[in-house]
Amino acid sequence: MKLQTFVGWAVASTAATAMASKVDTYLPPKVTVVGQREQQMLCDHPIYCNGPLLSKVMLSGVFDKDKSFVDMPTRKPLNDVLAAFNSLPSNATKSQIASFVDENFYPAGYDVVEAELDDWTDTPPFLDGVADPVLRGYGMSVHNQWKKLARKHDPTRLCDGCVSSLLATNHTFIVSGGAKSREFTYWDTYYINLGLLQSGLYKTARGVLGNLLDMIRLYGFVPTGGRVYFTDRSGLPLLALMVKDYYEATLDLTLVAEALPLLVKEHEFWDTYRSINITYTPNSSLLTSRKRQNSPGVVTSKITTPGPDLFSTAGSTDTAVARPENYLADTATSKTEPAGPDLFDTALKPGDFYAATEAGTMPSVQYANSTTAEIGPSLFTTALRRRSLDIPTTNPFASFTRDQLLVLGSVGINDTVAVNINSILYQTEIAIASFYELLHNNTHTKESLHFRDYARNRQKVMVDLTYNPQTGLFADYHIHSGEQSNVWTINSLWSYWAFSDQLPAKSTQQGLDSLRQLHAKFPGGLPNTYYNTSLLWDWPNVQTPMQHMAIRSASSIEKLPQYRKRNEYGSVSAGIAQSTLGTAFCNWYTTGGSISDVLNPYDHAPSNSSGASFGSYAIGADGNIDTTTDASDPGNYAWTNGVVLWIFDQYKPQIQIPKCPNVKLNIIQHPTPTPTPTPSPTYLPPPSSSLPPKPTQCTPRYKCKHCKCRLRRRRSLKQSNNARH
Repeated sequence: MKLQTFVGWAVASTAATAMASKVDTYLPPKVTVVGQREQQMLCDHPIYCNGPLLSKVMLSGVFDKDKSFVDMPTRKPLNDVLAAFNSLPSNATKSQIASFVDENFYPAGYDVVEAELDDWTDTPPFLDGVADPVLRGYGMSVHNQWKKLARKHDPTRLCDGCVSSLLATNHTFIVSGGAKSREFTYWDTYYINLGLLQSGLYKTARGVLGNLLDMIRLYGFVPTGGRVYFTDRSGLPLLALMVKDYYEATLDLTLVAEALPLLVKEHEFWDTYRSINITYTPNSSLLTSRKRQNSPGVVTSKITTPGPDLFSTAGSTDTAVARPENYLADTATSKTEPAGPDLFDTALKPGDFYAATEAGTMPSVQYANSTTAEIGPSLFTTALRRRSLDIPTTNPFASFTRDQLLVLGSVGINDTVAVNINSILYQTEIAIASFYELLHNNTHTKESLHFRDYARNRQKVMVDLTYNPQTGLFADYHIHSGEQSNVWTINSLWSYWAFSDQLPAKSTQQGLDSLRQLHAKFPGGLPNTYYNTSLLWDWPNVQTPMQHMAIRSASSIEKLPQYRKRNEYGSVSAGIAQSTLGTAFCNWYTTGGSISDVLNPYDHAPSNSSGASFGSYAIGADGNIDTTTDASDPGNYAWTNGVVLWIFDQYKPQIQIPKCPNVKLNIIQHPTPTPTPTPSPTYLPPPSSSLPPKPTQCTPRYKCKHCKCRLRRRRSLKQSNNARH
């Protein structure tokens, strides 16, 4: 089934057309996986990660939110809580389990408290040079939200021996902003760090980085979030880029020296637990460079796939384990019907649900290989985060059965070479190499050359497997089928941010063309995919981090020599930046945002909100944003704040007051006072006493009259010299 069947309105974009066209028959090389990567141990905490207590409480129906229970610290020491649970009858009722929870646990987030920002400033540097009062007021509104998001760990509220799922942190952290956010989140923190730096909160930013570096000291990597049940998963490895951004803003070389060995340790984790050894024979016609034509016939290298392979010392790994914070949904998803057959054995490998958490940061790997192409591009995987099967009849997935939408037989996450995650690791390797050189007087070292080789090899494999020379675009590669994904996503543009200067001209041309046409088609924000699956990472949802990536990718291409003087491309990155700022601003305004003496509230704004940021947005069929007046569930919005402040800093000469579709901005018009005319003064010559005295000898000050004597004196001196000779 062709892509056009699902998204006929989207084929105008170069990217969608290229990936769907019949003429694009390019097949990348087939790879052979050599050996198996090492497995990571599953978290085995008896309350918060695995075991009968967690299963009993979560399946009892006591909690509406999956995450609520696992964020509750205990009121009593661990052994006392386990003893109380063991005393419950095997057929304990819902009310008995609820009483057990009330007696033994504090409310969720009890040991997390609000924090003051010691380095707070009312004059953030990103507003320097921003004169427009509407933009300045909105920027200050976003800046002020850091106060609402600052938290710290307070273990003094718990008894000796009491336990919590919260990971101990030594510094203030910034939560992601959603109703359930009670800890740091790795991926969100990248964009939070960007915003803190633009706000001039350098001490807070250093503390945020310090917390993540402490995680590497304890666990060898940065977990997905600051909870014990995340310690067998990691988000995208963006810490090296955070350190790079921090250094460029502060020139704090001490932090670089502290971070470098820990960044190397995190890289080792990804190399060990997330990478596989492969061999393949590259296509000789992939690139036309002479250097590439002379390359060896067989490539042996490592490449990274998203999720973990997990093992447990407590039981067999043949059974998949539900994620603690998503326990009910994962358990329901694993069955075709609430009382139907368990599909763990036939559909899910150990760790697939855990891998899905990391895959959630890269929507393209929701869709696996083409083995299920007869019913669409791996539609089975759309059940990964599905909570409702009430699909509108207008949805292209409505024709598929309930079972087809729930089966996860082709999830294939660990079989996927994702473009964006390998692009990020390339950036990480270049950053680590640069840090070594920075600490050694900007000279190459053995270590820096080692990491540059890492990056070079990774880029080579990515070009061989994920680049399509016919379309000029990248797409995720599925190892099992040896094919590139037939579901194109803007995540595949991350490679242009990472190494556009290393790509052939056709690729950068196609990347920029795709971004330009996508922005023209979707001025409210670039969707991650063109499929309306009702999932958060698919159309019509727009994610702010992806807009940031698109801006950076377009900017990287525009900086190449061949594009610097081409006006038709010079505005792509700035245009997406303006749209991203506008989308955030318009939703803030329609949910009650206002600026004293500058901008009155929206006419239909709710009375109980003063303006909300949102973690994601929706766009309509026309590609413009669908603004909302409902501020009740903004989602994880801290990353939107960070991106908005970064846009202020990077594009302040270009940004303008946003135009919100079908929304009138109530800008306060102040009358311009009419100046009182003053009569022209009658000229009177100054008194003679105020005139400067007539010089006794020539000076440069009096050029019009008095310096004629200088000219006469020069002439007389010249005449005297001539007479003398």
